[in-house]
Amino acid sequence: MAAYILESPTGKYAKQIGFFYELLTGIDLPMDGLVGNYIPALDPTDYVTAEPVKNPRWRVENNLLGTPRFSPIVRLTAEVKAGLSRDWKGQIEGILADTPPALLHRALSYLYAKETRSSYLIEREEPGRAREERFIAALRNAGKVPIEQALSLERLVALQNTIVDPRYAEKNYRDLQNYVGETLPGMREQIHYITVPPQLLPSLMEGLAQAGVRMESVPALVQAAVLGFQFVFIHPFEDGNGRLHRFLFQDVLARRGVTASGAALPISAAILDNLHAYDDALEDFSLQSMKRSIYTFDDSKKVTLTNPEHVEPLWRFPDLTRQVEYLIAVMARAVEVLPKELGYLRHYDRARAEIRGIVDLPDQRLNSLMKWLDAGQGKLSNNKRKQFAELTDEEIRQIEEAYEDGFAED
Repeated sequence: MAAYILESPTGKYAKQIGFFYELLTGIDLPMDGLVGNYIPALDPTDYVTAEPVKNPRWRVENNLLGTPRFSPIVRLTAEVKAGLSRDWKGQIEGILADTPPALLHRALSYLYAKETRSSYLIEREEPGRAREERFIAALRNAGKVPIEQALSLERLVALQNTIVDPRYAEKNYRDLQNYVGETLPGMREQIHYITVPPQLLPSLMEGLAQAGVRMESVPALVQAAVLGFQFVFIHPFEDGNGRLHRFLFQDVLARRGVTASGAALPISAAILDNLHAYDDALEDFSLQSMKRSIYTFDDSKKVTLTNPEHVEPLWRFPDLTRQVEYLIAVMARAVEVLPKELGYLRHYDRARAEIRGIVDLPDQRLNSLMKWLDAGQGKLSNNKRKQFAELTDEEIRQIEEAYEDGFAED
């Protein structure tokens, strides 16, 4: 390698080869450094790049998104370029600026609750009131921890303990090999993805944290997609990885000021709108991994990855372009539906006020009535009608008309 480089010591490729060889292997080549002009490690016209750091030995500007422990690439495709050119912060602030302060306060609470419930629904779970409130509290604090602490073991464990059932709360990264799969009829297990072996978790998670700091200089959506998706690909815990990876989207966007007003975008709701596309973004990586993975699976459902050294480079140096493109598409959908979500609250408040003008129901009774009217698209079914025996048929008719009027277009 050294002999090859010395054949053209001032050439671009010689410099890049020497730089990447030492960076990726940790082995110093038996030669002195090169001379000449500095060249970028990655071409910034083709890739998303971080703030360059000069490497005087190879005369290379290190503009990679991470470190030797974890450094992904994101190609500047047409979709990525279009997404990075949008003023996301300005668009979100413009939508919220038209919302009266009193309604905005309620709207933020509503969006936090919707994001929480949607995130659990993606996992086909009902969180229960206590866990839902804890997750909402976590969302309200998204972005408030400095990036240097955001991906620390202490913080991630605290978040994991917040969102899972207390019986499955963990104190450290998992020490068992796990996998993502499903049980088919006949009790046969179909494995979709073998996760990172426990022995690689500490260095990969440290690399993720280092990349998080490094990517403060790249567009927020790239940072959010890389950190969120890489987290779920590493799968550091036994439970809660999916919800945490979607929380990290919100965490980065809040920290970087994209959602400066404190609104939790309905990202999980946008994901729910098209779960097939979400699965595709996850499988883009997992299918690559499974092509490399050789494993055993015994009767106790214990999985052993027998060739981790062949899969490890994919975890350390992945191409996450597809995942960045996906988050851009989801963000576009979330921003698109945001005015509709706020409009729903306006109509809801108007319908609620009109119904209260017909019958001054106690708050809890009115909330319950509104819930069932929502479910019935403005109509109270005969079965639900029995729950409001104190209301006359005429009052029910007027209430349904008031609901329809409240949700009529302005």
